[in-house]
Amino acid sequence: MKDLKVLMWVLFACLAATAWSHANAQQVISFDAPNAGAGQNQGTIALAINLEGVIAGRVTDSSYGTHGFAGTLKGGFKDFDAPGADPFLGGTVAQAINDFGVITGYSVDSSGVYHGFVRTREGNISVFEAPGADTTDANFGTYPMSINNLGAVVGFYWDANSTAHGFLRAANGKITTLDDRAGGNGVEQGTWPYSINDFGVIVGATTYSNQVSVGLLRAANGSYDDFQFPLATYYNSAYINDFGVIAGSYSQVYDPTCGCSYDFIGYQRMPDGKLKTYAPSGSGTTTSYPDDGTWTNAVNIVGATTGYVINDEAEVNAFLRDANGKITVFGYPGQAAVPGSYEGSGGYAINAAGVVAGFWNDSNFANHGLVRLPH
Repeated sequence: MKDLKVLMWVLFACLAATAWSHANAQQVISFDAPNAGAGQNQGTIALAINLEGVIAGRVTDSSYGTHGFAGTLKGGFKDFDAPGADPFLGGTVAQAINDFGVITGYSVDSSGVYHGFVRTREGNISVFEAPGADTTDANFGTYPMSINNLGAVVGFYWDANSTAHGFLRAANGKITTLDDRAGGNGVEQGTWPYSINDFGVIVGATTYSNQVSVGLLRAANGSYDDFQFPLATYYNSAYINDFGVIAGSYSQVYDPTCGCSYDFIGYQRMPDGKLKTYAPSGSGTTTSYPDDGTWTNAVNIVGATTGYVINDEAEVNAFLRDANGKITVFGYPGQAAVPGSYEGSGGYAINAAGVVAGFWNDSNFANHGLVRLPH
């Protein structure tokens, strides 16, 4: 059954990719969600895309109010707000979308507390809290990160001790807390799920009591089989496809005086445990600016990944790494290229057809949605 399902997804991906490429070869497209502002840190950022080409993300208006949005390049976009969201304290952010158009993300209320939500294809929104989440302090609460095609949502929450715990929310609303026994119980330690595939396998990060971070791998039966990277790491991310291919980034350079990590490296881990690292051209390799290097943000069914590279001058460019390992660094014409700005372009999502969704920044440092169509 599993092999048949995977085969069906591959066939769908191939057909969709062919349709996209025949119609629109080698295009990078800019778009704006409704009411997008044109000032610094305003505008549109695409965070998710499904096989149908429905894009979701966040849009910040000219008053710096933030709203979720969803829609397509052809049909247009609609913004929305989760119940109780305060647009001026973080508002509503659509973090992930499945192939049936169901969206998950988070909203921020008037006290600065984060809440999870699920939005149906029809636009109905349900707000939820992970049990144990601290809802009394600003910036604490519930952070959904991923939703699979069965409607299962994973993410993490902060408790009153600033320890991270994972959660799994089933399609019927039942929430299970996920705690990797290896995780620490201190500040910014614990369990951080980032992604779930259609077979219920969950990946992310686990942070030990000594602040070392490893790859979180939780099987559908609830067992943990975490994986490590070369040398000790102090930050890592992980995303998984239905083949069990995991991709993300990690950093081995950490400055405890500022809590900063440097020189991020991209990786792809195969189901047999073999791990390959990569760094696209221009990826930073010094400690001139924190967070430089390679940030991998998504992997699709055929193993293609996308993200962005931050160079040693803190300039940002998007990249696509195909299933064969070929890397293409790209951006949008006229994007910001200012040393020290952390502005430019990047990919946040890639669907089964190889369509990348993300952002680019103009010379005013305003954000715009970006879509890159496959070759």
